[in-house]
Amino acid sequence: MGYVEKSRRKAFLLAGFVGMFFCGIGDILFAFRGEGEPKAISGMMSMNITKVPLIFYELSFFIGIIAMVGYWLGSRAMYSYLKDTFAGEHSKLLKTYGFGALMMSLGIFGIHSICTMAIIALRASAGAGLTPEQIDEHFSVLIMPFMVGTAWQTIADLLVAVTYIIMVVKKLIPISKKWLICGPVVLYVIFNIIKAVLSAATDSTLLPKLFAGGETWGLSFMFLAVYFAVKKDSEN
Repeated sequence: MGYVEKSRRKAFLLAGFVGMFFCGIGDILFAFRGEGEPKAISGMMSMNITKVPLIFYELSFFIGIIAMVGYWLGSRAMYSYLKDTFAGEHSKLLKTYGFGALMMSLGIFGIHSICTMAIIALRASAGAGLTPEQIDEHFSVLIMPFMVGTAWQTIADLLVAVTYIIMVVKKLIPISKKWLICGPVVLYVIFNIIKAVLSAATDSTLLPKLFAGGETWGLSFMFLAVYFAVKKDSEN
């Protein structure tokens, strides 16, 4: 990853925070794939997807591009900060974070933009009157972006999230461990618990979708936490 000078790191980290915050909104928009039966593409979408406003997916597409750029800038600044802080130590930890961050920058575009294009195509096929069986037969190839993107993103998420936790716990990043509560792993678990509770306790299909971006917002707060670490370092 390219080196970012100290004078630009805070701005880049804020770009990462903003980009991933919007990415969380994109996760919510992307979660709307119609309600009720019948379903197509292994249950991935309802045939009522035509009732979902097209602008949801169009916004998610462009948010994916914004998030990719924001994450790339934020992760470069974070990598540069860690590289200076470690001063040659913990090289394996740093390389693991750098590799995961690079995967993530590409993965965000894959999940939001490429997969959104696939959903738009499936929505169009449903609107054209194709049956679930016809969609499954002729458009099942469109499930591949989801499978590849999800696997790619999961690996990248784990690499970044685990190395971040290790660095905070070992105080390699001088921030409070409380930041881990809103980090990518913990926030992902919390949001999924909330979704499960809401799904079981209410008839609402909207409320659970509002908690679709747990790990994404966790990454957003990760950049914000490192921003404060960089700010404190520059003040000292």
